[in-house]
Formats: sequence, structure tokens, C-alpha cells
Amino acid sequence: MKKVIAVFILGLVAGAVLGAQQVMSLTPERESQIVAQLGSKQVIIIVAMLQTAVMAGIATIVGSWASPKVGLNKPFIYNRKSIVAAVVIGLVSASFIVIPEKLVFAEALGIGEKFEFSWLYFLGSVLYGGIIEEILLRFGFMTLIIWIFSKMTKSANSNGIYIAGIVIAALLFAAGHLPATAQMLGLSPVSVIRTLLLNFLPGIGFGYLYWKHGLAYAMLGHISTHVISQWILLPLLFN
Repeated sequence: MKKVIAVFILGLVAGAVLGAQQVMSLTPERESQIVAQLGSKQVIIIVAMLQTAVMAGIATIVGSWASPKVGLNKPFIYNRKSIVAAVVIGLVSASFIVIPEKLVFAEALGIGEKFEFSWLYFLGSVLYGGIIEEILLRFGFMTLIIWIFSKMTKSANSNGIYIAGIVIAALLFAAGHLPATAQMLGLSPVSVIRTLLLNFLPGIGFGYLYWKHGLAYAMLGHISTHVISQWILLPLLFN
């Protein structure tokens, strides 16, 4: 219960940051619509807080129940090999996201050439992306999928069910970025391919970390992706 409460509180904080990002990105027209409908644009922040906290809490309950049944309840243990694996996957993921963005998608989608660092966006990337998304998609969803497959196949130790769970969770992870893409770039064949492609393979890496090293290292790999991309690769390639 303490774990669920802690995650719920973290979800409120992450949701507040996410909601603040959404408010700051509103166009004047969209802001006027929201104020007319809801009375205040700050309602977006409240909704994001509650939605994130509730979903993270549910995922924590599901993961806490199902993970011991399929061997995914690895406790956090300081391990240099796991740290190296997480940072390497973070580096590969960041490179896979930023380099194709520069070489292929920036021109095709008219994305601005200059990267401007934002502490609010970075904080949201770490709290929501690096922590909450791993709780939702790996600890909650991926664990549940693997448990269901283990019941269907009557085999809890088959590598195949873990690989299937990783792939399905990565697909959902990639698809989950489409609403943000629609808001920023609109939905076109190129923008959809970009979003699915650039998020699917990192999702595979984070799922692997969760399977082999535990949830904390999946979070570390995800956070490393954002640190490397926003502190190194984006400033270097989009200057």
C-alpha cells in the first residue's frame, strides 16, 4: 500500500509538470476554446495530475500482483553491469531518436533547426517519461501481458512470452506518443512513421532492461535517453 501511495503522489507531481507543458503549448485559439468550455486553462493541469496519478497507481497494483508470478519482481540491487547496460541502451536509444530526426524527419516535417533547452520539458521527460511511463508500460502493462501469455501457454519460463510482452509494450509505448505528435506536427504518414519508428526500438530496449535487470534499470535507461538526447545530441546536431 505504501508503494501505491508513493507512486500516486509521484503521479500527481509528474502530471502537474505534464499539464504545465500542455498549457504552455496552447495556441491562442485553443486556449480561448478551453477557457470557454472549462472556465480556466489550469483545469488541464488538474486533469493531467489526477489522470497520471490514478493510472500509475493502478499499474503499480497490477505490477505488484503479477510480477512475482512471472519472475519480474527483481529487487533493486546496485550492479555495475546493469548500470552500464542501462546507460548503453540510453545512448543507443537517444542516438536512434535524434540522428534520424536530423537526417530525415527534420526537413520532411519542417521541424526547427535550433534546439532550445527547457528545464520544464526536461523535468517532464524524466518524471513522466523516465519513471511514470515505465511504471505504466513495463511494470503494469508488460507484466500483465506476460502473465496472461504464461497462463495461455502454461509456461512461465519461456523466453518467447517475455519477448512478446516486450514487443507489445513497445508498440503501445510508440503509439502512446501519437497524441503529442498530433498536437505538435499534425498526423500525416511521415509524422506517424516517425513517431512509431523512433519510439518502438527504444521501447524494446527498456523492456529488455526490465526483464533482465529490473524496473529501476529500465527507468535508468529511459532517463539516460532523455539526458543524452537533451544535454548532448540535440544541442550538438540542432544548434
